[in-house]
Amino acid sequence: MKKLLRLFTVGVFGAICYGSIEMLERGYSHISMGLLGALAMIVIHELNSERRAGRLTYICALFISMLFITSGELLAGEILNRRMGMKIWNYHSMPYNFDGQICIRYSAIWFVLSLFGMASDNFIRRFIFCEPA
Repeated sequence: MKKLLRLFTVGVFGAICYGSIEMLERGYSHISMGLLGALAMIVIHELNSERRAGRLTYICALFISMLFITSGELLAGEILNRRMGMKIWNYHSMPYNFDGQICIRYSAIWFVLSLFGMASDNFIRRFIFCEPA
């Protein structure tokens, strides 16, 4: 039960952060991005568990997180933007974009934000769930 509560907590944190970052950058967000943020933070939490156990290096965990978020953005973009025509975002004007749904710039940003996600996960583990550092 504690594991489920921990996953719920980091998921809510990720949803709020992802939506807030979009609000700051673009002035609006979409509920689907909150869901992607929740999933991303849960993946970051699990990767951080592997890193803390010594089964992953920090860089490897960040890289996998970046790939997960970029893949999630591509999947969401292809379904919501391309298939359903929702036009939530469009990266066509960005260099090195793929189908206007993902681009190198944002993948690099996901890499850096994953670092903050892991630091936040460590904070949540220590100060909310009283786990050792």
